[in-house]
Amino acid sequence: MAGDPLSSIGLGAPLDADADHPRATYAYLVQVSRDGSVWIADRAEPSGGIEVSVLSALEVARQVLRRRFVQLRADDSAHWSDHWFRVDVWTVERSRKADTGDAGAGATGAGATGAEVPAGWALSGRHLQTRGIAPDVVEVRTPSQVRCQVGGCQVGR
Repeated sequence: MAGDPLSSIGLGAPLDADADHPRATYAYLVQVSRDGSVWIADRAEPSGGIEVSVLSALEVARQVLRRRFVQLRADDSAHWSDHWFRVDVWTVERSRKADTGDAGAGATGAGATGAEVPAGWALSGRHLQTRGIAPDVVEVRTPSQVRCQVGGCQVGR
């Protein structure tokens, strides 16, 4: 439903998988920074998670940030207003292949690093980052973008 306000902020009903858009499992990690150079896990909320979606890794990254910004709107302290936000997203299936080195010729992203994912590990974004497995997508928002996306942009200001 195009006019659904929840869909516009990334909180709509899940899309159905079909042959053209199979579901993929993604791991993500949200991080914050004061200056955009040193990143730490966003400790205000759970900083990572797993998402099963028909969306691309880039679309999942944007959806995760939109959801986080919805949470920030309820934060009266506004401690977030001068922080950078970043979300790293890994395609879990590709990240698992990094364990065996079976990423395929010319692969990019998580499977291209050749780093090992220990058997039995839950593939969270934090674990993948710790193991040096490159994310498939990184989305970053500057403090001014965060203020605009959380509080609304003021045109002409």
